[in-house]
Amino acid sequence: MKRAIFRSVLACLCVYATFSGFSSKSLANEKVKGFVISSESETKTIEKVNSRILDNTNGSASKISYVVNIEDKISFSLAGLLSLDKGGVVIPVKGSNIDEVSKSILKNSEQVYVVGDKSSISDDILNDLGVKFQRIGSDKSEDTNYHVNKFLDNRDLLVVDLKNDSDILGAVHYARIYNMNLYIFDSTKEINEKIISEVKNEKNIYFYDGVNSLSDKTKAKIYDLSGKDKKDIKSYSLDGKDLFKIFKDRFSLRKSDNVVLSENKNLTDMLSSYIFADKSEYNYLLMDSKSMNLDVEKLVNESGAKNLHYVSTDELGKYINFRSLLSSINKEEATGFEVNEDKGEITLSNSNTDKKDENTVSEQVTVKSNEKLVDGKVVPKEEKKASEKTDTEKSSNDSSNDKSSDRSFDYSKVLVMNATSYTNDPSENGGYGTTRLGTPLRYGVVAVDPKVIPLGTKLYIEGYGYAVAEDTGGAIKGNRIDLCFTSRAQADNFGRRNVKVYILK
Repeated sequence: MKRAIFRSVLACLCVYATFSGFSSKSLANEKVKGFVISSESETKTIEKVNSRILDNTNGSASKISYVVNIEDKISFSLAGLLSLDKGGVVIPVKGSNIDEVSKSILKNSEQVYVVGDKSSISDDILNDLGVKFQRIGSDKSEDTNYHVNKFLDNRDLLVVDLKNDSDILGAVHYARIYNMNLYIFDSTKEINEKIISEVKNEKNIYFYDGVNSLSDKTKAKIYDLSGKDKKDIKSYSLDGKDLFKIFKDRFSLRKSDNVVLSENKNLTDMLSSYIFADKSEYNYLLMDSKSMNLDVEKLVNESGAKNLHYVSTDELGKYINFRSLLSSINKEEATGFEVNEDKGEITLSNSNTDKKDENTVSEQVTVKSNEKLVDGKVVPKEEKKASEKTDTEKSSNDSSNDKSSDRSFDYSKVLVMNATSYTNDPSENGGYGTTRLGTPLRYGVVAVDPKVIPLGTKLYIEGYGYAVAEDTGGAIKGNRIDLCFTSRAQADNFGRRNVKVYILK
């Protein structure tokens, strides 16, 4: 009888799993894994991305290489589009140098193209390697875009403003999925009529309206040069302001356990990570470096992704926003981390494991009066005239934390927390002007979850300074911290951000 009941229950669970999407991941409470592809320089980051691409494509992606000077934003973006459209990898050059990994790829490539003019990349760089190549460009830098479009053949044209890196990424994405050529327009220069003249009558000219957009006057002039009806300009303007929505729409079309992430900090990281995702058939999402990325977290959770691949050029190797996102997805406290150098896998430690090893992570830090602690490093202070000090600096200097000229302190651990701000105005605090401990609300007081940071704990907070945990708040739970300011302007200026919180001994 018991066996029959057990079989019935098991059968019900199987049916539930089939029709409700109940997966082995939820049964085993499997954690989402995080991997970082990062280095201290943009060229090395791209090289690491290329290595991952070659691993995922069994080396087939290296048959074609596009050599480009990554300091030339237009040429680099166009090389990225060529790689996406025609296959192959982007080989980065900076300061006339090609690293050993890239040299190896070039020597094994069946076809090598140099994207850009000779002043950007000289022939000697590749001649010295004994590599045969074809240049997509001429002696003039302004003609590179024209030659790339000729190489891609006659297609619709998408025009994007050069100013904003995120706009360029969005335009490359549209050009990729809608099979268009790009014109990356530098508003400080004249319209390149050669590029416009190549758009034949049966082809269309689109405009990318993102963070920056071409002026109506420029759009009208481009349509005049192409002989197209200016009444159609509005219909051929693509809205690119919400990049998350753009990539989210594409996200749902590709079923993959892997998601590639980058932040909207620099074009090299964004474009190389996008290429990595495309060639590996992974999904791609762009993180906002100044927000909590709750929309990214929600989409990753809903997709059931198992692996997150984060691409970033990060000299300090902190990956703060990615660690915060990964810990939130896995419902862990991101208080420490390790990176496996071979696999690139990032392992987070939670508050419980940190407590076990609290005595082993203590580090002596000495901060003198002419120095400050920034991102875990002691750096010289910038000298300012007394009249130039901000209100925040004045408030900080008035606090009891700054009484001594030389400070020496120990910190036991560092927490990555999501910080918000409030003021000492009683009207914002239910009519009270005191903390949970009965002390006056002032600059240097912070509200915490006592289960995470005990009341009375002394802290150093990135971007804020020295503080004491003396207050609590109804919404301040887990990995949240609320910082007190003495004016609404200061609080609004700080906003909401992820910070490192040093627990002082």
